[in-house]
Amino acid sequence: MSWQPFPLFQSHLDLAHDYWKRLLRIGDTVIDATCGNGHDTLALANLCVNDSCGTLYAIDKQSNAIASTRQLLQSHLTPGHLHRIHLIQGCHSRFPDTLTPQSVKLIVYNLGYLPGGNKTITTETATTLASVQHALSLLMPGGCLSITLYPGHAEGEVEQQQLIPLLRQLDATKWNCCHHQWINRRAGSPSLLLVQAPMPMTVR
Repeated sequence: MSWQPFPLFQSHLDLAHDYWKRLLRIGDTVIDATCGNGHDTLALANLCVNDSCGTLYAIDKQSNAIASTRQLLQSHLTPGHLHRIHLIQGCHSRFPDTLTPQSVKLIVYNLGYLPGGNKTITTETATTLASVQHALSLLMPGGCLSITLYPGHAEGEVEQQQLIPLLRQLDATKWNCCHHQWINRRAGSPSLLLVQAPMPMTVR
């Protein structure tokens, strides 16, 4: 059989999912801060929960997004898995009070508007910045933020313009931050921000 080439990645979501697979293990605590129609939530559930361990929080301010996510999860997961997933209708700037600092392995943001929904309802810069600043304190050593940006619409452009300088201020000797952008696609194409918390100290 001859070797056939295939694309390593075709979208920002391909890259994000690849990073999640490398990072997560069953039993981890994960937050999908903007669950939308639930496709990321389902991918995360398959990586971090089983019938007996792991915790996944899925948040969205729109009731139809929560309903879509619930329906998708129920059609693909066992009742035991579903028991480990908490769907929360609310702003992504508010995380559950039960979460403690340095307790979360991955926090995912897929910013912008709900696919197939009202495009005038988007994530907002002020609440996104507040959420990310809080999220940084929740990450366990080596944990990550995964933030998909959509600068192709007005609020999304502002979110990108303000998030990048905020994260650029993190101590480069401790935090790993990178920004994946397409350089041969139209201006305003989605991009991916990844932020990894300081790794635990190794004892020699």
